[in-house]
Order: sequence, then structure tokens, then C-alpha cells
Amino acid sequence: MTNVYYTAVFEANVRAYEMHKFRAICNEGSTRSSKSYSLIQLLSLYIPFKYKKSISIVSPSLPHLKRGVRRDFLSVLQQAGKYSDEAFNRTDNIYHYPNGSFVEFFGVEDSGKTHGPGRDILYLNEMNLISRETYTQLAIRTNETIFADYNPADEYSYVYEVADKPGNCKIHSTYLHNLANLTPEIIAEIESLKDADENLWKVYGLGLRGTSSETVYTHWKTIDHFPAGDQVTYGLDFGYNHPTVLTKCGIYEKKLYVEELLYESKLTTNDLCDVIKMLGLTRSCEIYCDSAEPKTIEELKRMGLNAKPANKSVYDGIQFCKSMPLYITRGSTNLIKELRSYKWKTDKDGKVLDEPVKFFDDGCDSFRYGIFSKFSKQQKRLVYSY
Repeated sequence: MTNVYYTAVFEANVRAYEMHKFRAICNEGSTRSSKSYSLIQLLSLYIPFKYKKSISIVSPSLPHLKRGVRRDFLSVLQQAGKYSDEAFNRTDNIYHYPNGSFVEFFGVEDSGKTHGPGRDILYLNEMNLISRETYTQLAIRTNETIFADYNPADEYSYVYEVADKPGNCKIHSTYLHNLANLTPEIIAEIESLKDADENLWKVYGLGLRGTSSETVYTHWKTIDHFPAGDQVTYGLDFGYNHPTVLTKCGIYEKKLYVEELLYESKLTTNDLCDVIKMLGLTRSCEIYCDSAEPKTIEELKRMGLNAKPANKSVYDGIQFCKSMPLYITRGSTNLIKELRSYKWKTDKDGKVLDEPVKFFDDGCDSFRYGIFSKFSKQQKRLVYSY
């Protein structure tokens, strides 16, 4: 068994839970504060071993959950030497403990799970991306404690009502509670927000609730499914420590549609090519990529993909994406989270500049590459064809 390291955020959640008096324990704070990881430690190594409990861990979508908290859950058990492959039913997404405890995982797009059997403990990952109605349905089927985590990026949200309600507990944290687990590069990126955008620094640096600011995209709406049609292209933003993001983009009846297909860090070019092909993309699918990495584009082409350098004009690309109604599929959880905090830069006098803040923007860059590179050309042809 290896050593397990806990932050003060984990300890605060243990204390709050062991008081046995809070209906909801809400973790509100900055990025990289260990909110989610600490709750996973609590719900994998502490509570289910100490007590016999039924626990539901819920995320905005199943893909988001598999890439995030479920992966962390399994990793925490493995690192602690407590994981048993026989205990994990991958079909039903349930992990069983020797004492009768179990932890189930599901995304809230599964309405059957939302309205299904109850549990003792509920954990809502990224609660601000889960609707009030869904929260209510899950809460009334939870017998004991509700845990939640979220970045307070919204100016107004029902999650604040829950956190501030008498009888509930709010635990505030920032990246400073997790410095031992952060690289100097990550710390520098977070702290660069001090000079880039006051509101983003407030939310993602200090973990405080957001205020009205110059959001880049304000007109987007969600949709259940990407519509069928042949006007489709793809946008790809490369990353390694940052996520690599692939989005599917379409235009139908002068409306733009976007779906997040991939949002993953630490991918090599070979990994990326394999994933893209597994998603069903063939040589006929145009993929507009970050033109700052011509070597990676060439490697993808040699591996049989139709990778092309994107038109990276930021301001013109944004204006084009804002010129038509924009619909994002509900399962595009990371992209939706980005859109809520994607802001224009402001100067020291508060004047809005024609440049977005370069932070948490990988998905927004990705769909801009695909939409602007492909469809702006078509729009020009339409305009001048008469």
C-alpha cells in the first residue's frame, strides 16, 4: 500500500461529514483547489469502508464522468492498494465494497437514473452544470448527505441558494490549498489571471463568485443531439498538459451546431490519431487544426487523416460564430463550462478589448477553427454568387 496524501480540503469535508448535521456540503472554490479529488478520496477510501452506505456519484454527462471523477475514483483506490477488479461492475458502473457499501456512477442525461432508486449519499460533480430540476429529483431520493463541487463562475445560480441555505455547509478553497500538487507552470498560469481579467481571477484564482463581465458568447443554447446533415466539419486544438479538443461543427438553415467529441490531456500524436479513427472519422472528414503546429498536422495526414491548417483569425472568427444562432449539444460538458467563462480582455480603465483572455479556451478555439475555416468561405461564395 502506498502513502495517500490529503489536502486541507479533504480534512474539512471529513469534519463536516462527521458532524452529522449538514444536509448538503458544498465545495465552492477556484480551479485546481483539490475540491473534486478530495471528495473522491472521501467517497472511495473513507466513508464506504467506515460505514455501510449506498453512494451515487453524478456528473453532467457519462463521458464527462468517465474522463473525470470515475477515473480519479479508480486511481485513488489503486494508489492506496485498495482496488479490486472483481469489485467493479463496468457494465452497471458500480463498485462494491466487502462490507456491503457500493458506489454507483451515472450522468444526468440518463433520466431513468435521475428518477430511479434512492441512495444514502449523493455527490454532484460540477453542480453548476446540472439543472435545478435535476438536482431536486436527485435530492429527494437521497436519504442523508449531499456533496457538491463547482467553480462559482455564474453571477446568479441556484447552487448558491443551496450552499447558503441554513442547515447546509459551504467549504471554500483555492489553488493555494493544493500547492504541493501543482507544477510551477500551472501556478503561473492561474496567477496570470490577476493581470488578464479581474472576474476570471476572482472566480478561478480566488474561488469567489463571479460578477457581470464581458462574456464573448452570450447567444448560445443547448440542444439534445447534433442534427443530421452533410454540412459538417471538425475543429482540433492541440494540447498536452492542456487538453486536446476535437469538436464536430455543422451549419443548417443558417444555424451553427457544435458537439464536443474529445477533451483529453496527455495525448501523443499516435494516441490522438487512434482516438479520432475510433470516433469514426475517415479521410473524407476535414479537420481544421491549430496551424501553429504544422509538424503534428503533417503527422496526422501521413496517418490517413484529412488534417488541414485552420484560419486562426481570432476576432473575425469569433464574430463569424456570433453571426448565427449557436447550439451546443448537452453532452458537451467541458465546452459548456468554457463558454460560461470565456471573456474579452479589458484594460486598466475597464475598456473592453478585441481580444479574449487566453485561459480555459481550448474548446472555444477548437470550434472556431472548424466553423470559421470551413463555413466563412461558403458564406462568401454565397454572397458573391449572384
